[in-house]
Parts: sequence; structure tokens; C-alpha cells
Amino acid sequence: MNRSSRKVSGASGSRRLLNPVSVGAVILILVLAGVVIANSVHKHNDKKQTAEAVAPPAVFTPDGRLHFGSGGPLVTVTTDFQCPICHQFEVTTGPTLTEMLAAGTISVDYDTVAVLDGLSEDRYSSRSANASVCVAVANKSAWPDFSKRLFDAQPAENGPGLTDDKLIQIAGDAGVTGADVADCVHSSRYAGFVAYHSQQAITAGLTHVPVIKVGDTTLQNLGPDALRAAVAQASPAAK
Repeated sequence: MNRSSRKVSGASGSRRLLNPVSVGAVILILVLAGVVIANSVHKHNDKKQTAEAVAPPAVFTPDGRLHFGSGGPLVTVTTDFQCPICHQFEVTTGPTLTEMLAAGTISVDYDTVAVLDGLSEDRYSSRSANASVCVAVANKSAWPDFSKRLFDAQPAENGPGLTDDKLIQIAGDAGVTGADVADCVHSSRYAGFVAYHSQQAITAGLTHVPVIKVGDTTLQNLGPDALRAAVAQASPAAK
């Protein structure tokens, strides 16, 4: 499987009387000072709220990825649920990735981004990424199954994406249910995090998806044999 991809003044004496003008000035200064302080507090609170809105949920790594496993070389999988080549990678190489992860041969960082909203009528890239965060927060261990199901149900490009209700149904099929999950999807609870993380990825140099790395090496061939060869090369025994 060869790589293909989808491509912001002081007083005079001990006592001093204030005339009406100076009194008015003092009042005006105090009022202005109050406005400045209020604005400062408001901006501080806004910054705090903004930071909280874009911060990765606790189940994610500090850089916004979902980490699985503890052994072997780290494989980083950067994908977008609207990306057909990402779906192809999931079908062709996903089983090998899952097998190696289960065997402890590798650990995996799943790095979901939303960079293809222009390929749907309803921002499906962002909505599906938000739904995947909802699932991860509710039950991280169910996320890989949800991800596979979501790719299998991938809508065609340049049309409508799956509805929020369909995303919730797929989450249920992966074993993640409940009113909170449904509210999370419908309200786009993690839209801030998804948008910020995706922009950070672009700022860091992301130009296409998928991107698969074994350690610091980016794979040019995304087939299972190429993945196995890169993992073998990166394994401690090969050094």
C-alpha cells in the first residue's frame, strides 16, 4: 500500500480640599480603574476557560494522543475519520497493528485530527473527531473498536457526514452508551480541543493524512509488511 493522502500632583499642606472638578476626576479615575480591573479579571477568566476548553482530556497524553501499550517501538498513527486513505490503512494494516500491539511488540499513539471538514457538507471531520473523544473519555479501551467501526461506516467525500445520532449508535455498538455520551456528541463538547489539537498539528508541519511513524521514521509504504519491517528495524534487538 503506497502512501497517498488528503491535503490561522502632590498636596501643598497637611490638609487639602478637592474642588468639584478634581473630585469628578478622582471618581472618573476610580471608575475607569474599576473597569480596567474588571476587564483584567474577565480576560484572565476567559484565558482560563479557553485553556480548559482546548486542553486534552485526562485519558489523552499531554500532546493530545491516545496511548496504548507499553512495549517495543512507538508507532504513531495520525488519521482523520473523513480520509479514505486512512480507512484503507485501517482495513489493510490495522489488523497487523492490533496484533502487534496485543503481543506487546509495539505501543501505539493514535493521533486523531480534524483537517478535512472541507470534504463534507456538515463538518463531519470535526464532528466525528469530537465523538471519538467522547468515546475515549467514557471508555478508553472501547476506542479502537469504535474507531474501526467509524472507518467502516465512512461517508463519501463531498456529501453529508454521518448524523450525530448515527455516531452515537456506533458508539453504542462499540459498547459505549449512556446519556452523557449522547450529550457529549450532540453538544460537541470537545470541539475546542479537537480544533486546537488539529491546528497545532498543522503548525507543527502536518500536510496530509494519514501519517504513520515508527519512532521518528515516517513510513512511505503503509502496507503491513512495511510496518513489520520498520518495527523490526526499530526494535532494540536490531541495534
